[in-house]
Amino acid sequence: MKAKHLVYAVLALFLFTSCSTLMNMMPEVPMEKRQVIYDKAESMAFPEARELGRSKDRRMDLKAGQWISVLNETTEGDKNVTLTTTKVISVSGTTVVLEMETFSAADDALPTYSQITLANYPVKGKLSYPKEEFDAMMANLRITRSINRQGDGPVNETPPELLAMMQGMSRNLMAGSMVRLDEPERTEYESRYIRTSSCFSHNYTVSIMGMTTHGRSLTHSSVPVSGAIATENNHTKTLTVAYGYKGAKSVF
Repeated sequence: MKAKHLVYAVLALFLFTSCSTLMNMMPEVPMEKRQVIYDKAESMAFPEARELGRSKDRRMDLKAGQWISVLNETTEGDKNVTLTTTKVISVSGTTVVLEMETFSAADDALPTYSQITLANYPVKGKLSYPKEEFDAMMANLRITRSINRQGDGPVNETPPELLAMMQGMSRNLMAGSMVRLDEPERTEYESRYIRTSSCFSHNYTVSIMGMTTHGRSLTHSSVPVSGAIATENNHTKTLTVAYGYKGAKSVF
């Protein structure tokens, strides 16, 4: 169970990639279980599509109280659906505490809560980066603490010897959506949740544990925490269904 929590913590934090090869080995999640997550997402989502103006090229500064809710659908294999809300609990200089609440169809929508403390986190930054610039920025990123629990269960703390492993994986996962292969392009975007005449689109690729994923990421400076609007790759697609600039509180 601890290893499972660890995977949820890292995946929920950076929102945009999945271990698709592992998912392909799992039986397909029944539609009735997936529908529970779709219904939960709909209950949390903006009642009408949020209208956004022209995006700036820099991400909104990270501030305590911000939050973002993202629906993630695996398009092959088990076809699991998850809904993750990432909250900014505190920002002190470049030390940031992020907390994730995740509901997964594969786990019968039992909530999983994860909290990660990161040192040298890019509180201010761009929506995307060329690889060299990203690597230089992330060279000193450190995860100093990780706690989690499932449902009403006990709180578990990740042993210090596993934090370094999480650290390397988290950098790779962040790179998946933030490192661009080419220059970002302005584009229009419209979904049930967000509509804008000018956001940014860029292509990305990420390799983790021998698995390579190619995709496209759409971002906007008005969206807090990550700037994410949507991503789509050969294994998953994600949609931001709601976000807020204040009000996020810890469940721990």
